[in-house]
Amino acid sequence: MGELGGFSRDVVLWSGGYCLLLILLGILGRRAMRERTLSDFYLAGRSIGFLILLLTLFATQYSGNSMSGFPGQTYRQGLAYFMSVTFMVGIVSGYTLFVPRLFRLARQRKYVTPTDFLADRFGSPALNYASATILTVTLFNFLLAQLMAMGHAFAGLTDGRIPYGVAVVGGAAVILGYELLGGMRAVAWTDALQGSMLLVGMMVVVGLLIWEVGPPGAVVSQLAALHPEKVANPGLATCAVWLSNFLLLGLGAPLYPQAIQRIYAARHARELRRALSVMALLPLVGITAVIYVGTVGLVLFPKLEGVAADQVTFKVLAYLAQQEPLAYYPVLVVMMAVVAAIMSTADSCLLSISSIFTKDFFGRLRRLPPERVEGLTRLAPLVSTVVMAGLVWIALQKGLTLWGLLVIKFEILIQLSPAFVLGTWHDRDDPRAFQGRDILLGLTAGLGTALGLYAAGFKSVGGFHPGTVGVILNYALVFAARAGRGRR
Repeated sequence: MGELGGFSRDVVLWSGGYCLLLILLGILGRRAMRERTLSDFYLAGRSIGFLILLLTLFATQYSGNSMSGFPGQTYRQGLAYFMSVTFMVGIVSGYTLFVPRLFRLARQRKYVTPTDFLADRFGSPALNYASATILTVTLFNFLLAQLMAMGHAFAGLTDGRIPYGVAVVGGAAVILGYELLGGMRAVAWTDALQGSMLLVGMMVVVGLLIWEVGPPGAVVSQLAALHPEKVANPGLATCAVWLSNFLLLGLGAPLYPQAIQRIYAARHARELRRALSVMALLPLVGITAVIYVGTVGLVLFPKLEGVAADQVTFKVLAYLAQQEPLAYYPVLVVMMAVVAAIMSTADSCLLSISSIFTKDFFGRLRRLPPERVEGLTRLAPLVSTVVMAGLVWIALQKGLTLWGLLVIKFEILIQLSPAFVLGTWHDRDDPRAFQGRDILLGLTAGLGTALGLYAAGFKSVGGFHPGTVGVILNYALVFAARAGRGRR
């Protein structure tokens, strides 16, 4: 890799150029705006085509955490963690449960936020505000984590030349800048750039690792000799955890507000179906690649413990760049792509938070007519700026840890699954349709169960997460409430 100091200087220079490119995309997004409405700002005028839709969905689902979290878990659990590929495929399966019907309704009824569907379908103010609150809490949590991760990433990759605080403030300012300029168009275009960097960079790095360390079969043979327990078959308890993870991600991740809004923004149903079809195949490439990186890390660095295991991706990349001169620039691209992936997740969260506050809270509390709500574009920049400023201030506080909150974000979000999945089964006036009070009953019970189990110290029940237990009860009560109403 050459001198580490030279590498960190290159990261600083590339970071500056990359941020300027993001601002340029924001300016181009501003010029492409057709009208000053919430639909145009938050959904790009519902005009996103296949390729940009695919890449923005990819960048939304695969954050920078995937690049460190998946290899880190592979390092801890061994080759059995290859099962995580099915978790990501499960996300696309979760989309198919409600997205086709939701997309058609969004086109007909001009939805902008996820809560627009719930308000239109169930007509329950209590459910509207409960769901908007859950979505907001999840997004705040996720955005704050991305800001902190961005600060640590820049500080680490530049060897302190860009300090943590400067990275948080500067990165947040860049994200806020291009988002306020171009709205969803700018965010989707930057996501496409970031997703492309991540895919191409990882494929090149994997190819170089195969050249330098060996193909997957050879790496697994070395792993079996060094750590036979890392290639052993998992027990039933581990399989239960996997099933819970599959349900948690498959039912929870498609409910991310930024993901649903990308569904709304698709140009045609045909292009949406094509994008989701390709998305189902990407884990076979993307996640398999990072699992391979984690397995290589087990062979090269067998004694990492605790949180050090989460740094295995960067250790493998540094090793590769030091051993193979051809790897210098591919490694630099991947390092930058990790930061870019963090930024792409952060900008998506900020855009969704802004839309929910503007339309679901301010618009509904003021009981504004639809035409007045669509004209609230002047409020959107203010909301985004205040939210970003507040979260930057929190991210700069010393000693802050988010691990506890990050663990339970899916446990909370998944409780909205019955509202979206069952809500798309029937039209509002169908006698078989679920009603708002049915959904609210299940949501209250499921959320209370998940949070109650966590408060009582139960991180799992027979291998199942509290959120998974809660959503099973949630669905059961929703069906029971409808059946009980039918007998009366």
